[in-house]
Amino acid sequence: MITGLILPIICKKYNISCILFSKDYKIVEFTDNLKDFVSDTKKLFVDGDIRDSLWELVGFEEKLQELYNGKKNYLHIPMLLKKDVFYDINIETCKTEKNEKLFIAMFTRQSNLSMSYLNIIQKVNHENLKYEYEKENIENSQNYYNLINQKLISFHINQKGIITEVNKACLSFFGLEKSIMIGKHFSNFFFSREVKVSSTEVSNILRATNLNGIDVFFHTDIIPVKSEKNSSQNIIICQDITYLKKIESELEYAVNHDSLTGLPNRLMLRKRIEECILKSKDTKESFALCFIDLNKFKSVNDEYGHHVGDMLLKHIGEVLSSIIREGDIIARIGGDEFVILFDHIESTQYLDLTLKRIDSISKKNPLYYSEDLIIPLTFSLGVSIYPNDGEDIESLLNHADEKMYKNKGIRI
Repeated sequence: MITGLILPIICKKYNISCILFSKDYKIVEFTDNLKDFVSDTKKLFVDGDIRDSLWELVGFEEKLQELYNGKKNYLHIPMLLKKDVFYDINIETCKTEKNEKLFIAMFTRQSNLSMSYLNIIQKVNHENLKYEYEKENIENSQNYYNLINQKLISFHINQKGIITEVNKACLSFFGLEKSIMIGKHFSNFFFSREVKVSSTEVSNILRATNLNGIDVFFHTDIIPVKSEKNSSQNIIICQDITYLKKIESELEYAVNHDSLTGLPNRLMLRKRIEECILKSKDTKESFALCFIDLNKFKSVNDEYGHHVGDMLLKHIGEVLSSIIREGDIIARIGGDEFVILFDHIESTQYLDLTLKRIDSISKKNPLYYSEDLIIPLTFSLGVSIYPNDGEDIESLLNHADEKMYKNKGIRI
């Protein structure tokens, strides 16, 4: 799974709540702070229907299915109100170690500045008001608007996407004069997640490069208004969410890597094997898997404690990582078991030499835990070669695993 220690720490650090649920809307797992968004916490439990506790997802079933089937990359539900707090929901898909596809929904609170900005802009837009304010109230609103205007980037675009107005924060961000931005299409300055935006389409997530050449990601609030000439325009408010992009990469890393050694985990290994199978069908090249099991690891834990055992596992990861070529990967798949994926092999002779090298290097690199404690490394190895020993992931893994245990029985 993608939880463990890393995901809760990230969610707590950045004030994000997270929940995993299946295709049939059954809750698989969630972070404790998700309860902040749920009206009735009694309905929030594993195997419960997510729609019972988060009614906001009711009506989005069709879009969720499109997301599940790969027709969408993500689903964004903005500006929801729960317990006097506005928040956004971002939903994507992920896979477990068992290759089960799940939805992952992340809940992020809207900043007070963004909410205040949106409210004030609507207030000072006279034509959008349903009733008139007293002059004093309008002046106060205008002052508050000007204060917020210094903090958040915003710009106006017409129906063709041409910039008609920019605020000081926007000009300061790009280091440009107002005359340079006015009259230009906004896509000259802002980009979507992957490609440049076109026409008048505005993505919920925009990217722009600041004066110092640093890419910054923004969440956008799009407010439709009418100008004095009765022509339709949009005000685009940009809130910096670069830190959320950092979270995305941290979450992706947590999903695909072992938290102790930092090596790829079983899920990442399976992805890479799938890639190698597809590539080998085109190139007709072979690749190999090498199962590696540390002999007498249990006795190390029992005699010296789990801390020493953990240090030993980290040391093994470092030793094995120094052996593999660029393109190969070493993964920890659980306990004291590691797997090397050799991206391609020139011959069985090359593979035999590599295995002998692994055995030789391991014997020369014991763990020097302290002056009084030196723990030697001895491995049991098992190998499978594609396509000779299997043409799918399970067959290859099982063949290498069986060979490794046979060799382990001989060595112990």
